[in-house]
Amino acid sequence: MRSHGVPNYPDPDSTGQLPKTDAQFLGVSTYRYQAAQHACRPLYPAGGSPEDCMLTKDCPPALVQQMMTADLKLARCMRTHRVPNFPDPTNDGASGPVFNITAAGISDAASHTHRFIAKLDECSRLVGGNAPESFG
Repeated sequence: MRSHGVPNYPDPDSTGQLPKTDAQFLGVSTYRYQAAQHACRPLYPAGGSPEDCMLTKDCPPALVQQMMTADLKLARCMRTHRVPNFPDPTNDGASGPVFNITAAGISDAASHTHRFIAKLDECSRLVGGNAPESFG
């Protein structure tokens, strides 16, 4: 990604998880970010990044399982950080895990509060991943 125009692209974490990030956070245009992703797609595990396969709804089963494992850890962490009704992720198949927070009684407004986001960021850091992109 760095050699294809995204110089601030972070390294994978200690478990090999690829970061969930976006062009704006990395200081590049969406076009440049997508072009780099396209160029690097063959190098990603199982042929695609989590973001890429979730958008196309074509995630390899091994990558979906890897994301589910990480997201289950995140859900447990959120519950221990005083969000008792935070749900486990569900797997709808090839598009990867989704947290159905609305069905768990967490309103969209509540999920956008500073307190909720801070807990989500803390748990993401503690479990060695990034904040999830898929809330339902």
